[in-house]
Amino acid sequence: MASRLYRTTRPLYLQVTRALDQLGVATIGSPTTAILIALYVTGLILLDARPTQTRVTRLLPGRCHDALNRLLRTTPWSTRALTGLLVAWIRRMGASGYLCLDDVVVEKAFAKRLRWAGWTYSFAKKRKVYGMHIVVLLWCSADRNWRIPVAFRLWRPKRVCAPTAYQTKLELAAGMLTELVAAGLPVASLVMDTHYTAGWFTRLASRLGITWVGTLHPRTTVVWHGQRQQVAELAGRLRLGWRPRLGLHTAAITVAAPKYGTLRLVVTRNRHGNLESLVTNDLADDLTRVVARKHSRWSVETIFRDTKQYAGLGACQCWTDQAMVRHIALVLLAFVVLQRLRIHPSEPIATVKERWQLAVTRQGELPPIPLKACPAHLRATA
Repeated sequence: MASRLYRTTRPLYLQVTRALDQLGVATIGSPTTAILIALYVTGLILLDARPTQTRVTRLLPGRCHDALNRLLRTTPWSTRALTGLLVAWIRRMGASGYLCLDDVVVEKAFAKRLRWAGWTYSFAKKRKVYGMHIVVLLWCSADRNWRIPVAFRLWRPKRVCAPTAYQTKLELAAGMLTELVAAGLPVASLVMDTHYTAGWFTRLASRLGITWVGTLHPRTTVVWHGQRQQVAELAGRLRLGWRPRLGLHTAAITVAAPKYGTLRLVVTRNRHGNLESLVTNDLADDLTRVVARKHSRWSVETIFRDTKQYAGLGACQCWTDQAMVRHIALVLLAFVVLQRLRIHPSEPIATVKERWQLAVTRQGELPPIPLKACPAHLRATA
């Protein structure tokens, strides 16, 4: 297959194929399926905008665009088996890490036939948009060198579901978390925002043996020193101390919540003067560790940004369910491959993408000598 590619794109395709072989992608289908996945991922890395099947095959003429269409629509392979390979790879690494749980809205303004899409509020744009929700569980290594999406689900609006088939985003997250624990994924903690810090979901995480850190809604009822009150009222009454290491005013207490049980509550005041109530089920957890774990949730926000800008998360124009799910799985796989193509762990994936794009553009030639500045005696008349 590599012999059918252009000389300039062949090195990148071989590097992507090598990375996918190390992940075990060849085991989820036929050899042809593995080749098509490698072509698709290579196209996502090369193209900046609109990485459609037609444009990918123009750069990588190993197969026609109909073959890539069949890869998304009819070829027998499983996206869950693909994410299972990522979990197995993490286990082979033997590194410790934590999970981040969140969802992202991918805007699809004209996808009226896409059953995953609907009107929803976008916190990024501060308005309602027509798009789809993707719930993602991201595994981050303790040294912050790896960000691996180990599970994802697309949330389907209630209007297009049978009454017994509808699942909320919390129920989707609960199923993913249970599967990952059963698969033996090494997890030190789970970090989530206010929406996912629900009573029944946190109790499930505790039963699975996971230490979780979340944010309580201001109207959540808690009991402290025998007094029942809302957490926002309690946070306003606490005396916060300055923590130079964190750069925040904080205080930590132990409270009882009817829906959660006994919790460790950490109240912080940010630079804007707003109070935030962080909670964890680890009663012996240090205040600094709770705040640091909550701040580590930003890793999942960066993967949403990076997959949209550098891997074509919102580029799929298919309206069938299976094609959309598989495109998202291959985008997340391309995000992992970009990390594997780094020269050193601190290299941003934007630099990796730019480096390979420049290698294709330059075709092995050195850049020309920079132009010299205008001589000093001619600058006045230049």
